[in-house]
Amino acid sequence: MTAWRELVEKRLDRLYDSRQDKTMPLAEAVRKFVRPGMKINPCAMQARASAATYQLCREFAGKDPGFELIASSMGNTGLALVHLGLVKKAVVSFAGESYPTPGPSKVIARALAKGALEIENWSMLTISQRLLAGAMGVPYLATRSLAGSSIGEDLKPEHKFIEMPDPSNPGQTFGLLQAYRPDISFVHAWAADKEGNAIIHPPYGENVYGALAAREGVILTADHIVPTDFIREHAALVRIPAAIVRSVSHVPYGAHPSGNFCKGIPEFVPYGNDYDFMQDCRIAQATEASFTAWVNEWILGTKDHAEYIRKLGQARLDHLHFVARADSWKTELEAFDESLSDGRPANPVEAMVIHASREVARRIRDKHYTTCLSGVGYATLMAWLAAHTLRDEGHEFTMMAETGIYGHDPRPADPFVFNYRTLPTTTVLTDIFETLGLHTGGASNRCLGTFGAGQIDKFGNVNSTRSADGSFIVGSGGANDIATAASESVVCAHQRKQTYVDKVDYITSPGGKVDCVVSTMGRFEKRGGNEFILTGYFGAEGLDKDEAIAEIKARCGWDLKVAEDIEELAPPTEEETILLRMFDPNNYFLGKPADAPAQPAVAK
Repeated sequence: MTAWRELVEKRLDRLYDSRQDKTMPLAEAVRKFVRPGMKINPCAMQARASAATYQLCREFAGKDPGFELIASSMGNTGLALVHLGLVKKAVVSFAGESYPTPGPSKVIARALAKGALEIENWSMLTISQRLLAGAMGVPYLATRSLAGSSIGEDLKPEHKFIEMPDPSNPGQTFGLLQAYRPDISFVHAWAADKEGNAIIHPPYGENVYGALAAREGVILTADHIVPTDFIREHAALVRIPAAIVRSVSHVPYGAHPSGNFCKGIPEFVPYGNDYDFMQDCRIAQATEASFTAWVNEWILGTKDHAEYIRKLGQARLDHLHFVARADSWKTELEAFDESLSDGRPANPVEAMVIHASREVARRIRDKHYTTCLSGVGYATLMAWLAAHTLRDEGHEFTMMAETGIYGHDPRPADPFVFNYRTLPTTTVLTDIFETLGLHTGGASNRCLGTFGAGQIDKFGNVNSTRSADGSFIVGSGGANDIATAASESVVCAHQRKQTYVDKVDYITSPGGKVDCVVSTMGRFEKRGGNEFILTGYFGAEGLDKDEAIAEIKARCGWDLKVAEDIEELAPPTEEETILLRMFDPNNYFLGKPADAPAQPAVAK
């Protein structure tokens, strides 16, 4: 055999597999690689690093580690860290509860009241951008977000956000975000080899920028440990390279109570969000004692993740696999057969969402918007309903959700914007950076945004961060990014005097591009000015036009002007009402009628 053939046989006929084996129990990994005072990034992708977060609770409960946490959001799983006093500071865009409806967390409120927690507010996109800058090794990254907001003003004194003149466009400014490098990152993957190369299925949420930026690498958990040949076969889905990984732990269902979606790899069987578990956790937060009991039962009372999964039980896990199926919504809707078609007229909240959906459809149609980025709650429902209206007219546009969901066809039975049944319908699965930074706020975007408001003023400025007494609400999420960079936004909010105010207490999202808001009583538009005027009202039994307008004015915190051509808005149709209820049959957002059926039982 010639020398070159010998070398082929010796060196090149077989692919090289690393001899490194980083596998170890998760508890050992946390004890070995996590130290008090660390800056931790529990990477917020569609599969959350929940098991690692709970193990952190087990290892440090009763101690005072003073961790700093950075993530696009902190809710449910992360709240246990706050309750146990392990997090000194949270660098987040959203801190609170997201399911079944977004809202403040009593755990957060108690920690802030005791001075045990500091929250540094950002927007969803800017968290990802800061981590990306850290991974790139650049000190700052440019952004279109935060300008004109109280968030930006709060960050300026520390030079974490800088507005500066644009040298190429006199009179214009742009923002710079300070890079952030965590000390260590937690990542949950579908599969990893023993060296740490990891397969993660999109949507990617904040993506792996925090992992790539982490000074001391990644504590990796995975549903499966696989040979490196399997990794090579699916290299297009590998997001974590072994070089940045410190440990690999086999942790089936490691994202629970979040799910893990996958399509096209038969070895991976998706599991959905455990909504019952999330709701039980939320209910338990009512008092410090009740949440202590819940944390003791589910986290500190289980010695490790394996025991935690055994406690969940196989019946519950089987149900999570069922709800992750693309067609499971059909079975769930059957439980609501009578209530969906019982002839009830739309209630005020349903009417608000339906009228808002008509505004979304009208603006997309008239202004030729090509995409729509919807926030959570009412913002999701009004966009989903508008999609069907425009389809009936033959008008095409693309739906988006902030965590990297693009081109989806919304599925019924679950109004959560991250409904797992929606994921198989997408045309693109990506991340926050692309959906918010490029498709919503890119240079050539033709995007209409929709989001909700805890408080909105006559100029369209929205507050979801701080109340008048300074207490924390939930933060921006992606709302600031949508409001500052989308071509236009439509907002939906209950008609209350404390919601519709002359001046918001805190500008989470500036109102320059918020051109329409729909309430439970009427429609407000700017019509070329910078202040909202009333352009439409909902008819109400027993009230004439003047009385209806007077009632709206009484529930508005500024001297509301009324358009000369104000119109009585046509009531919701039966088809609109039924379709809307199909998206939220449990009435999480739409208001629960007295005779509504209970949520279908789930084995626990």
